[in-house]
Amino acid sequence: MKKNKKNSLINPADILNADILIVDDEEPNIILLERTLRGAGYSSIASSRNPQKVCELYRNNRYDLILLDIRMPGMDGFQVMKCLKDISPEDFPPVLVITAEPGHKERALQAGAKDFISKPFELIEVLTRVHNMLEARLLQKQIEDHKEDNPALSSVIQRNIRKIISIRQKATSKQSMQDRIANAMTTFSGSMFFFYLHIVWFLVWFILNTGHLGIAPFDPYPYGFLTMVVSLEAIFLATFVLISQNLMAKEAERLTALGLHTGLLTEHELTRVLQMLHAIQRQIGIRNDDDSNLADADLEMETKPEDVLSEIERLQQRSEVEPRRSRMLI
Repeated sequence: MKKNKKNSLINPADILNADILIVDDEEPNIILLERTLRGAGYSSIASSRNPQKVCELYRNNRYDLILLDIRMPGMDGFQVMKCLKDISPEDFPPVLVITAEPGHKERALQAGAKDFISKPFELIEVLTRVHNMLEARLLQKQIEDHKEDNPALSSVIQRNIRKIISIRQKATSKQSMQDRIANAMTTFSGSMFFFYLHIVWFLVWFILNTGHLGIAPFDPYPYGFLTMVVSLEAIFLATFVLISQNLMAKEAERLTALGLHTGLLTEHELTRVLQMLHAIQRQIGIRNDDDSNLADADLEMETKPEDVLSEIERLQQRSEVEPRRSRMLI
């Protein structure tokens, strides 16, 4: 029973979407491990043949699991684990050591490795150990995340909030440099600081061009140069705003598609549940309430989105045609 409770806390999709890093100086080993993991459904896999880049990669990506070879040129696996421990001493990443020398097992575990596999390795053993380590890692992170949960909210709501935030963060991380610049400019131009900055700019411009400060006006009234600069600024800002709106529209379309899929799945499941309840009702002889305005056939009929959209369009066209007919008759 405890095992089932533990498994219910971790979504299998979260395990398959966990971030994995493979570190090995031999490319065939990396290719074999990547193919094995992707064949099992893991989708977020990175690799490196340069052990000196592992710490930087972990600092930027915070992998959920690192598959690490021990004997590598320039920097061995023990040095890599020491570097990782220096980066994150309180949250050392799970390291699965893979090496051809079984004598390194005790030293690797003392260095911080969570598990050990000897070469040549069996693919089933690798997949089993990877799954178990990722499940333990995600469970640990989930426990840490729930330490500051609001007791007034259920765990389901807390989990959904984190899912939404995670989706937004992943969408932001996938944006190109140009998109990030456009979003930054749009955010800056829509701030009060931008407004105050322009007030100061215009006041200084007007004062300098009055000639009262002993400075020859460089843009006298009606301030033609200032008008040209502001016009160019407006063009560029409008472009940045349009770019940001396009990005938001794409993200909104993606979330709308997700909501539509979830809604259709919910409707299908509820329809199936109602059909099952009606069958049970007939079996045990329970009669419906005569005052009910909803027929069983209406509730048990599966609603197709294309039919709903067609009916909405038909009624809208009808509502537009009827006023025209009434005006023609008058």
